[in-house]
Amino acid sequence: MGKGNSGVIKQILKDHFDGFWRMHSVRFPETYREDIKETVEKAIRCGTSDLGYARYECLGCEGESKPIFVCFTCKSRFCHKCGKKYTDDWSDKQQEMIFNVPHRHMVFTIPKELRNVFFQDRKKLKEHSC
Repeated sequence: MGKGNSGVIKQILKDHFDGFWRMHSVRFPETYREDIKETVEKAIRCGTSDLGYARYECLGCEGESKPIFVCFTCKSRFCHKCGKKYTDDWSDKQQEMIFNVPHRHMVFTIPKELRNVFFQDRKKLKEHSC
C-alpha cells in the first residue's frame, strides 16, 4: 500500500474503485453517477501532477538551481485530505459565530423505510411544510 497512513484511503480507491463502480454504479441515481465517478477520480489524482502543478525555481542563485514542483490538490470535500481542510475551516468559522452558552448536539435521522425516497431525489431533503 501507500506510504504511511496518509495514502491508505487513496490506495484503496485506486485499487478497488473501478471494480466497485462496475458492479454497483447502477445502485446510484443516474443523475448523480457522472458526478460521483468524477469526484472519486479527482480524489485519486489529488496531489499528483495529473491535476497540474506549480514550478518554483530560484533564478538568482549561483550554480545550478533545482526546481521544486508543487502539485495541485482537488479541493473536493470528498477527498480525505482536502475534505479535512474544508471541515477544519468550516469548524473554525462556526466557532467564531457561536454564542458562549451550553449547547446540545442532536442528530435527526430518516426512517429506514423512507431513505430510498430521499436517495432517489435529494431535493426532497430541503422540502418542508409550514
